[in-house]
Amino acid sequence: MTELPAPPDWIATATRAAADLGLGSDVAGLDGQAWARLRGRTAELLSAQGTPLPPDWEGALARALGRADADELARDEADTVLAEKGEVFAPEDDA
Repeated sequence: MTELPAPPDWIATATRAAADLGLGSDVAGLDGQAWARLRGRTAELLSAQGTPLPPDWEGALARALGRADADELARDEADTVLAEKGEVFAPEDDA
């Protein structure tokens, strides 16, 4: 499968969304929860502009902004959800 490149307007919109949300300019370093907020706001702004978003748009945006790969992001988000529920595990628990 060919990876979709993120168009420049997606990057500009994500930068605007980060500013709107007060997340700063280091979007590559955002935690899972902040990244989810940024993705949501970016999707809202792009949709309002009439930009259709393909199914794999989030991975393309992540790569364009220097974020980790989609699998790592999914693990980060899952860890965030577990932490919010108080279910935090040490890495050695996975062994």
